[in-house]
Amino acid sequence: MMDKSDILFIKKIVHEAGTHAHASQMSDFGMKRKDDRTIVTEVDYQVQDYLLKMLRERFKDAAYIYEENFDRSSVRMDEHALNFIIDPIDGTAMYSMRLPIWCVSVGVFKGHSPLYGFVYSPASGLFFYNDDEQAYLNDKPVHADRDLKIDSETNIFYASEIHKTYRVSFPGKVRNLGSTALQAALIVDSGRNRALAFVGRSYLWDWAGAIPVILKAGGQLTYVDGSELDVKQIVLNNYYLPDFLIAYSSPSFAGLKEYFIKL
Repeated sequence: MMDKSDILFIKKIVHEAGTHAHASQMSDFGMKRKDDRTIVTEVDYQVQDYLLKMLRERFKDAAYIYEENFDRSSVRMDEHALNFIIDPIDGTAMYSMRLPIWCVSVGVFKGHSPLYGFVYSPASGLFFYNDDEQAYLNDKPVHADRDLKIDSETNIFYASEIHKTYRVSFPGKVRNLGSTALQAALIVDSGRNRALAFVGRSYLWDWAGAIPVILKAGGQLTYVDGSELDVKQIVLNNYYLPDFLIAYSSPSFAGLKEYFIKL
């Protein structure tokens, strides 16, 4: 479906989009609230428009799912084609505060099956992606450390909404960095950043860039109740995850689940 030149092309335009967003972050960009009261900036629209334009010119038969002004109720992923899932700035609230924890995220799926992911955080100097063979961080192969030792400096990253449903009881650090795709992608670099897991919910585009990278790097994805990831189920739920999803490097989900206590 895609060759190495296609992957290099997507890497290039994601890098260009991230570079533009990073250069614009300290400017007086326009910002407003959407109907759901979340923040969107003019740079979100600029990045999304650029990525859609460039991808549509090269992949004319693909389907496109994206965060801004996307009709979730009527558009479905094409089961027989490539689907590009775009979050132009994942972590817009952090971006709007001029903080570095945000990324440009693009996921490529064949039907509902994840193929390739691209998560670029220019302000943090991190670019995660994968090809058919392995996952990479800044062009170097990367693998989730499945034997990570848990101590007071081990990290679980989480989305802020989890505190309404679960209490996280964990002997290490529990942190919310503000960008779903970036926090999830950190799992593949677990040995260096001591990341045991990321747990979050939100929409498919928040996760889509990280999902293929995590799987290719040997990480795992399981809902907090133990059920497996089903992308078609998410699409039928208007692209919203039906439960909290955990990206993790630990080989034992049973042990990990014990840290999340339902309120």
